[in-house]
Amino acid sequence: MLEQPTSLSLKEVPVPEPGDGEILLQVKTATTCGTDLKAFLRGHPQIPMPGVLGHEYSGVVAAAGPGAKFAEGDEIMGVHSAPCQDCFYCHAGQENLCESIMGTKVLGSYAKYLLIPKRIVNLNVFHKPASISFNRASLLEPLACVAQGLSEVPFQVTDRVLIIGPGAIGLMFVAALRAAGLHDITLLGRNPARLEVGEQLGARPAVAEDLHLRLGRGYDLVIECTGKIDVWEQSIHYARRGGRVMLFGGCPAGSMASFDTKKLHYDQITLYSPFHFGSHAVRQARQWLLDPEIPFEALISGERPLSEGTQVFADLEAGVGIKYAFKP
Repeated sequence: MLEQPTSLSLKEVPVPEPGDGEILLQVKTATTCGTDLKAFLRGHPQIPMPGVLGHEYSGVVAAAGPGAKFAEGDEIMGVHSAPCQDCFYCHAGQENLCESIMGTKVLGSYAKYLLIPKRIVNLNVFHKPASISFNRASLLEPLACVAQGLSEVPFQVTDRVLIIGPGAIGLMFVAALRAAGLHDITLLGRNPARLEVGEQLGARPAVAEDLHLRLGRGYDLVIECTGKIDVWEQSIHYARRGGRVMLFGGCPAGSMASFDTKKLHYDQITLYSPFHFGSHAVRQARQWLLDPEIPFEALISGERPLSEGTQVFADLEAGVGIKYAFKP
């Protein structure tokens, strides 16, 4: 339970009973997320306090409600939201902007059991094949965010790409772009251990001082993954004329950014700001996870019990590790 910023507690609560179409999941792995770290440090408008947190998961169905798509004992992987498929945005092909997608999401994977609503079960929960681990399967949600981003931005295998921020999402972009056939990928950051993982995934590591020496005409595609205002503003200066910039990292609510209008206009820089994910992105992410050639396990820095939650978030804040797998 997140009682207030920087304060976690372990509590016994009643195990919910699944209703029509719902499933009760026994959580086998719940991975940490940058959003959860933000919530731990300063709270989050979408995560009530006091309340449960955690939204990346995989596990075994402990109980299934009437008419549920899965049965007790099924090993599953899924995400924490699903579009209604009936509102204006869903009909417009923008499921990620569904009017009710955020209000109906499920939180609480940092627990022994998680109740998953029918809407999510029917659209965005899948059988987990025996060929992948529960740890790997739990990465479906963040990978869906990456898949949504790449579906919004045109790119070619010959593109020169710069990814800013070697956190879990930045590293997932490296892996996904490599899987798509791109080879000229630079990963910019300050954490040597995370840059080393990026190199293992296929990126060329760089710190800011080195990047300016090799900037040349600029990058075809720049992907910002830090969620920091000054980095948002600087991102356009790494793009070539006619280039594209994806502003992926979410900044605190109410933030304002300023951009060099001469660079933006006369160099014809196109900005993208993808948010969340639709069902097509979830399916793309699942395909990546089923591909044994993509080494996503490199993103999981260790397994920890829920009792070490405060230490886990302290480690992540200090840049120690990338993602941790809670094993309830």
